[in-house]
Amino acid sequence: MSDEVLIPLMEISKRRISNTEVDFLRELYANIEWKSRLILLKGCRGVGKTYMMLQRLKYLGNTSVYLSLDSIYFLSHTLSDVVDALYKKGYRNFGLDEVHKYPNWSIEIKNIYDNYTDVYMIVTSSSALNIIAGQGDLSRRMDQYRMRGMSFSEFMTFEYKENIPTYSVSELLESYDKIYDTYYEQMDIEKRFNTYLKKGYYPFYKESGGKYYDRLQSVILQVIDSDMAAIFRIDYESSRQIKKLLALISKIVPFSPNVSKLSRDLVLSRNSVLSYLDYLSEADIIYGLKSKNKSDSSLTKPDKIYLENTNLLYAFGTNIVNSGTIRETFAMNTLSRAGDVATPIKGDFMIDEKYVIEVGGANKSFHQLSGMPNAILVKDGINKGSNGILPMWMLALLKSK
Repeated sequence: MSDEVLIPLMEISKRRISNTEVDFLRELYANIEWKSRLILLKGCRGVGKTYMMLQRLKYLGNTSVYLSLDSIYFLSHTLSDVVDALYKKGYRNFGLDEVHKYPNWSIEIKNIYDNYTDVYMIVTSSSALNIIAGQGDLSRRMDQYRMRGMSFSEFMTFEYKENIPTYSVSELLESYDKIYDTYYEQMDIEKRFNTYLKKGYYPFYKESGGKYYDRLQSVILQVIDSDMAAIFRIDYESSRQIKKLLALISKIVPFSPNVSKLSRDLVLSRNSVLSYLDYLSEADIIYGLKSKNKSDSSLTKPDKIYLENTNLLYAFGTNIVNSGTIRETFAMNTLSRAGDVATPIKGDFMIDEKYVIEVGGANKSFHQLSGMPNAILVKDGINKGSNGILPMWMLALLKSK
């Protein structure tokens, strides 16, 4: 492969890496085993996967190259040939973006991994990508990491340059007084937390300004039209039906799904509705909560369905004034980042099969959690915690797993 053929790729790579800032690193960055030769960053569009990959490539220096596999360049060139040509020029660290857009990605990446033993690859893809479903056996070669939107702690650093620690559930329950005294008023937590709920989840809010929700809607449509089409091999009509299902869901979340009614309303089979719900969940657009005794099968109905985060509630223009929807959606999101969340016998959520949590307003009591061990009330509309009770903003400091 001639140098002239590689020039466009190298110019893009150099520009993308050189323009990447490293003053703010996501919490996930420190948890990744960067010594692994093959790393997959999965996540919804817009959460910051590509930027984190570019940050790592910048740290690794002149032996690094960024390649976007959805580029038209790869319609006429293979990844294997490009890697071979760049390897001969001394490149050893490859950032491979949008891998799910590249045909036979798993086979080629497996061959590169096996044939170039000193090559390191960081791969990004939609959260819906299933490496087991690929044709190449990557499950024992690839380390997977799921990247989600920013936590409240990350948002505080990203937006305000304020560092605030995170805590386990037990630490929150033991130290709620100290946490309040140290941070609440000094960091103007109430105002900043409310801002986070509206626009702090996807890092691109900073560059979007007043068009944030328009762009967020566009991102979600791209996930359905482009990412789902590539991964699940769905056609235009299926994409259209998934959008209709999402439009319907966004008006009524959180809710316990009546699949028969959804089937009638959308003129779809029961299995199609369940499959589309699973696609939306895998793509980190919705979250389907299930009890521990339910199967993980895509055709198992969730007990309750939520939008994945509160920013989506505002982007879809529904439930803006419904404080109950906002607090339940937020609690689901932050708990699911911290551990395994399931439907309990009583209450709203169970985390790691230990703590049972009920979410409500300032006047919520323990009545609905009667008899449940390790019961926690998370209350909106209060500033301070007490025995077994946490204010909603403090739950935002829950440490991610």
